[in-house]
Amino acid sequence: MGLRFVHTGDLHLDSPFLGLGEAVPERIESSLRDATLRSWDRIVGLAIDSRADGVLVAGDVFEGANRTLRAQVAFRDGLDRLAREHIPSFVVTGNHDPLNGWEPAVSWPDLAHRFPANTVTSRPMLRDGVELARVHGISYGTRDITRNLAATFRRDGDEPFAIGLLHANVGGIEGHANYAPCSLSDLSASGMDYWALGHIHKHGILRSADPAIVYCGNPQGRDPGETDPRGCYLVDVDEHGHVAAEFQAMDVVRWQRLSVSIDGVPTEEALIEAVGDAIEAAADAAGRSIVALVTLTGRGPLHGSLRRTAVLHDLHELVRQRFGAGEPFAWLETLRDQTRPSIDLAARREAGDLLGEALREFERSRNALRQGQEADLHDLLADLYDQPRVRRALAGAQPSTTDLLADLDAAEARVIDLLDEAG
Repeated sequence: MGLRFVHTGDLHLDSPFLGLGEAVPERIESSLRDATLRSWDRIVGLAIDSRADGVLVAGDVFEGANRTLRAQVAFRDGLDRLAREHIPSFVVTGNHDPLNGWEPAVSWPDLAHRFPANTVTSRPMLRDGVELARVHGISYGTRDITRNLAATFRRDGDEPFAIGLLHANVGGIEGHANYAPCSLSDLSASGMDYWALGHIHKHGILRSADPAIVYCGNPQGRDPGETDPRGCYLVDVDEHGHVAAEFQAMDVVRWQRLSVSIDGVPTEEALIEAVGDAIEAAADAAGRSIVALVTLTGRGPLHGSLRRTAVLHDLHELVRQRFGAGEPFAWLETLRDQTRPSIDLAARREAGDLLGEALREFERSRNALRQGQEADLHDLLADLYDQPRVRRALAGAQPSTTDLLADLDAAEARVIDLLDEAG
């Protein structure tokens, strides 16, 4: 007998969008405010339309330990919709919504089960009274769970298919707090057939079988760092226990990083059209509303124009005016200038003047970085990074080779501008 379930998590219901300026129109701000709730609604619709046997929610349903009433009711309403279609739901909490937080008195349906903390417990996933799988889970009682919860999971031995439901950091993935740390070997030793994981916001399959280990990611990107499609997994298990996990995009609004080159663009008016066309194409490809983060690149005569006061600002506003009201919408959030002067760099590096000497020095520094000789540059920065106030402001991380190369390019462009202007 086959099995189908939806694996989601990190819903962060009713949480704000970050990285937005003050100029966002009310109609867009309202849509963004509802985006996490609407993505949850889409996930519920997916489960119903696909006739899923269950829905797994791997923690961080809510943004904070003190749940908002709006978020709690929206989540309960989704669970109710599932229950009316006889679809059970299985929920664990995570570091954002531990059980010791405050929550309003909102009743869940009988078919919705939230696992307790302290010890792993299990619940059957049934169809017409027949057990298709057994879900093993444990919630966070408090936010800061630093012990290895995965090591406490064990297959009962008599279930047809064993699912582990957990909010955890597997292998110390960077950029995420190391809550409930564990390794792939810990997960494999448990005897589970499928691990439904939450906490890491980028979806991905860590292992496809024996056992399948999957991060569902968050279903709605909420800041400029979450630009790729967001959603959940629809998982099919055949009668032999083979797992097929298919990612389903559920995001309502998608952050998009776009690059528009000024190469061959003759005028400012043509650049307005080029940026607008790029945003429109991205929105069409995404098939949903987008928040665009556009970087202008390339070399050309428009570089000089973009360096003038207010030109970039005016360009930004004129592009925004191209897009009307309604949904799906396209909103140009940021427009950054990383263009370069129109100059024959190879020829200018050979010149005997100050600009030629500067360009040769920039090229020597780039070559050193590409050859792994960045130690000298890091030594130059060491005194700066040793200052406590500077280290706090820079999050304590020295720049990577990629960062240093980008900084060199930007500094070179600025030097070209200054020395060209000086003649």
